[in-house]
Parts: sequence; structure tokens; C-alpha cells
Amino acid sequence: MKKAMILAPLMLLACAVAVAEEPDELIVATVRADNTKIPGTSLKRPADYIVQRLRVSSESKEEKTRKEEIFETLRLLVATTKEKGIEPCNVIDNRVVIPLKVDAATLKVVRGDRVDTSEVVVCIKARVIPGVSNAVVQYSKLREFPASLKPAGRSAVDLQGYIEVSIVNPAQYRAQVIKLYADDAKLVTSSLSADYRVVTRGIDRQLQWMREGMTDVVLFIPYEYDVVPVNATPLTRTGN
Repeated sequence: MKKAMILAPLMLLACAVAVAEEPDELIVATVRADNTKIPGTSLKRPADYIVQRLRVSSESKEEKTRKEEIFETLRLLVATTKEKGIEPCNVIDNRVVIPLKVDAATLKVVRGDRVDTSEVVVCIKARVIPGVSNAVVQYSKLREFPASLKPAGRSAVDLQGYIEVSIVNPAQYRAQVIKLYADDAKLVTSSLSADYRVVTRGIDRQLQWMREGMTDVVLFIPYEYDVVPVNATPLTRTGN
């Protein structure tokens, strides 16, 4: 009995660590708010998923009935996604994509814009298949999904906003981005005489990413570099 009591907490701890180490899936912004310029060297690749937000609402008279209809419709939504190769999900803090759990503890039903309405926003996603024609097909699959549902009671499912893209564990591409820069810097120095060298600034900054086109993502580090004579001393700045 004592051995079992010891093993149980250890198993729970192991599960907690596994969950904590699961890589984040993040929504990719279309335009960076700080107007950061993409440097000469960057990595362009397909996103992992396209994501469409949905508003599930009900206009039944009683609030209790509205919530029941919304959750019944959500359960139907989850069941229908399995048939269509789509995954139900949710977005936390407008940034992190997580699997959808249909329960009152996870989903907060709020008052709608009109009187006697309640609603909740969830998402559906599909894996990106590279190629413009494939993107068009996947876009249509998500945009047409609400029409395939028969919502419960007086509930409805509507598209919310435009299709977004997400990427899983973007930090995994940092080493690849740095290597691309190193190759570029080597090309610059080899193209010049031996009297010049490259002085780099900012290559240790955080990896950044933004959306480009329908399904692509550009990952980069906002570095800068100068080409200076070998015997020159680069100016070192400190502070802000």
C-alpha cells in the first residue's frame, strides 16, 4: 500500500511534466505591431495549420436553455469535424491554440450583442498542405463548415473573422535561421577581399515570425551587420 501511495504522486508528476513540455502552437500575426523590418536572411516555410474562428450563439428566451443549446451544438461540432478531417480547437489570449474541450469550466459563454442572446467563440483548424490550389481547397473546407451543421434549438454557428495561420514550436527553427545568416555572412566576406570582415549585431535576439501570403510564415532574427576593414575597431554602444 505504501509503495502504491508513493508511485501515484510520481505518476501524476510525470504527466504534468509531459503536458508542460508539449510544444506551443501559436497564431501568427499578419503584420508586426512594432514595424520590425525583415532582415536580408530569413526562413520562409509553410505554416502548420490554418485556423477559422466560429461564433456559436443561441437566442432562446431562457439563459439556461441558451447555454444547453450552445453546448449541444458544440458537441455536434466536435463530432462533425472528425468526419471532415478538421480539428476543433480554442485560442487562449488571442495567441495560443489548444484542443477544444466542451465543458463549462473551459468555455465561458457570454452575453451576445442582442438582448436575450448568449455566445461563445471556438475554432476549427486544418493542416496546411503546401501549394496555392491546396490552400484554396482547405480554405473552402473551413469556411463552408458551418453549413454542414444542424444547430440545436435556436442556436447558430457563424464565421468569426478571416482565416488565420498557426505554427507549432517556432523556436525549433532558430538554429536554422542562424545558419542561413552565417552562410550569408560567409558569402559576403568571400566575395570581398581579405581586407574586410563582417561585424554582426543582434543575432542573439529572440526569433520572430510573421505571416506571408495565404499559408506561409517568415521566421527571422532582427540582426544587423556592417562590413568593415579588418584593421578597423567597430564602435561598441552600450545602454539604450
